[in-house]
Amino acid sequence: MIYITYYNLYAPDANIGIRKKILGQIQAFRRVFESVYYTCYMGQMMYLFEGEAQIEKEFAITKKDCNEIMCIWLKKYKIKRTYIRYPFSDKWFIELLKCQKEQGIKSAVEIPTYPYDGERLDNRIQIEDMCYRKEMYKYIKLIATNSNEREIWGIKSVPMLNGIDADHYKLYERRPKKGKLVVIGVGSLMFWQGYERLIQGLYHYYKEGGTRDILFKVIGDGPEREYYNSLVDKYNLQAHVEFCGRLDGSDLKRQYKQADIAVSSLGCYKKGVHDITPIKGAEYCVWGIPFLCGYHDMRFRGDERFILNVSNDSQPIDIEQMLSFYQQISGNIGYWREMYEYAIKYLSWDVALKPVIEYLK
Repeated sequence: MIYITYYNLYAPDANIGIRKKILGQIQAFRRVFESVYYTCYMGQMMYLFEGEAQIEKEFAITKKDCNEIMCIWLKKYKIKRTYIRYPFSDKWFIELLKCQKEQGIKSAVEIPTYPYDGERLDNRIQIEDMCYRKEMYKYIKLIATNSNEREIWGIKSVPMLNGIDADHYKLYERRPKKGKLVVIGVGSLMFWQGYERLIQGLYHYYKEGGTRDILFKVIGDGPEREYYNSLVDKYNLQAHVEFCGRLDGSDLKRQYKQADIAVSSLGCYKKGVHDITPIKGAEYCVWGIPFLCGYHDMRFRGDERFILNVSNDSQPIDIEQMLSFYQQISGNIGYWREMYEYAIKYLSWDVALKPVIEYLK
């Protein structure tokens, strides 16, 4: 099997969440299939890895080059199945799918976010994609994505519920605090994070006489950083909002351990999305951090006491409601254990990929 991605997993500025997701999925596939290769595109070179070992590399400048190289590797390694992280459709992607079909390869395609037409895409990419994706049904029989759609572009669709590699996490005991309340938001600072809603909520809370010392730690970087910074300056919230930048490994673990509440995406309405399953929601859960959620997370029933579901719109977050939520959940002894056990049982990549694995078998 080959996991096909054109993402640069090892770039210094690679999105940490995407890297965790891809490597976690590969580990889950390895537990089922005998050998799992994966691709990576770095510095105008297409690479093929098995585990941590690089076994192939070829010079590739264009998408045409990348996909022609992929066709060679599919034949050379007698590949029977592939899992493709969707790179948007164009002539050369369709050629790759044709090549797979000719070799009798069974394949599933993952669309990380659907619908995605509301995202800020390059016009040329968007036009090409809208044209060529209509041909995918001829070559692909299963799409996995984070929506409840049963069919996309004439192809059967199953939910892709983002997960975690459960082997990497241990139970962490939490104790309620009476002093400073630490709120974290982890992720690339894209427009759909909607963190301005929490910043605006803090402004209204303190303007109306709020006294609880709250510190919102923004962990990540991206195009919205400057906007969030300007709001902090505008509302004079420097003592209550801290920008930590990109963190991973032990630095990120330290922040998870110090957090009392977490914030998942609050701006999904901006791209017309209501049903998603971001990795950070699973990570908050396995770490035992109660969190705010501005969308419908399909991995949960919706009545879990450790999730505060807020509206999927532009309204500032009600900080009093958030504080009441934390007081209620932290008063339940062992809530962190309940969250950890839920994550291990329902949010692992083995569970998330089960429909895809059954199909590829």
